[in-house]
Amino acid sequence: MIENTSLNPVSMKWDYELASAFHVFNQYTQRLEESYNQLQNRVKEIDKEMALANARLKEKVQELDSLTKYLNNLLSSIHSGVIAVNLQGEISTLNKAAVAILKLTLSDLMGKKVEEIFKNSDGTISLLLLALKKKKDYIDVERKIVTNQGVEKWIESSASLIKDANENTIGAVEVFRDLSEIRELEKRLRSADKLATIGAMAASIAHEIRNPLNGIEGFSALLLRDFDDLDPRKKLVNNIIHGAKNLNKTITELLVFARPLRMNLKKSRISEILDKTLFFVTEDIKQKGVQNVNIRKEYGCGMDGLTCDPDRLQQAFLNLCLNAIQAMPSGGDLIVSARSCMGKGFEGIQVGIRDTGIGIKKEDIHKIFDPFFTTKQEGTGLGLAMVNKIVDAHRGKISVESQENKGTVFYVHLPIHGHYEIDTFSSTWKNSEYLISQYL
Repeated sequence: MIENTSLNPVSMKWDYELASAFHVFNQYTQRLEESYNQLQNRVKEIDKEMALANARLKEKVQELDSLTKYLNNLLSSIHSGVIAVNLQGEISTLNKAAVAILKLTLSDLMGKKVEEIFKNSDGTISLLLLALKKKKDYIDVERKIVTNQGVEKWIESSASLIKDANENTIGAVEVFRDLSEIRELEKRLRSADKLATIGAMAASIAHEIRNPLNGIEGFSALLLRDFDDLDPRKKLVNNIIHGAKNLNKTITELLVFARPLRMNLKKSRISEILDKTLFFVTEDIKQKGVQNVNIRKEYGCGMDGLTCDPDRLQQAFLNLCLNAIQAMPSGGDLIVSARSCMGKGFEGIQVGIRDTGIGIKKEDIHKIFDPFFTTKQEGTGLGLAMVNKIVDAHRGKISVESQENKGTVFYVHLPIHGHYEIDTFSSTWKNSEYLISQYL
């Protein structure tokens, strides 16, 4: 009993301490639970704030995406070309109009130097780079440029600096429009005035020259009868007659070229027109004894619905074919082709007349459609000018590719339907494309 009585205080002490420990533990547990609940509430609040922030961010992204699409659509809708570059002159923005005007491929342009795409024809610095260099804007500057394909174009440009929110220059943008068509129309107008002057001159002097020529030729023929075959004077008289006939022929060609074309339009098949042309070409070859010329036809279409003057087109194709044969004095191949041709706003055919002859000199290729330009000793220089006049009267287009000592090909593009101006002076021999190419 004495031992049990002595242990009771110790046991009570441990009971008291254990109860205190549990009490403290419960307090900390309650505090931890309260902190955990507070943390959960805070996490929920943060989740709500994050959800709200994400929703706002999503709205901003959608707004930015819509704005980007709007700006891209705006750039795409602008008919003028737009090019933006950074401070290093590297392209950062380019719209469809710029790609079309410069005849480029969009995927190959971003990040390239602007000088790689086009440059001023006189070799001076690009307007964009000039704006960056001088730190100033340039408005409505008209100049001629050369694309990376070697095509020359007249453009009118405005270049401005691009600045950030702190007014620091970060690049430059150029807006330009193609003036080439306007320049071509101005050239055609000048050509029209030139041809009208030629026509007026030809009409006024035709009778003044022709009447004496007819008299010279007639009296020379009478004089020729008075000389026998061995008389040396007979050769001189023959030369007079030959010269008078050549001069008369030149005047006739000039009058035909200067007069307005009277078109007899009808529905025709291009294959029939070309077949008739080649019939006369074959007969001409036989009469002149030309050898080693092979004629090949490559018709890809019949084109029943071609509205044209078949006689005029036959005249044009005959001239081109005879020129091709003359360009092959040692023989060669004459290939006449026809195929359907579809393009932007154009539906028609392409006729190609190709030879494997001597070709056209590089310095002459831009002159071949000019009236009176010829490289032949007895030529008048009106043949190809007349061909171009006929093609232009059909609202068509003629182009040529040539390489010396390898051959030449003329392409004639004709629309199936068109509005034709009848009884008007046609003077667009400059309305042609010229290209030196290696197509053989």
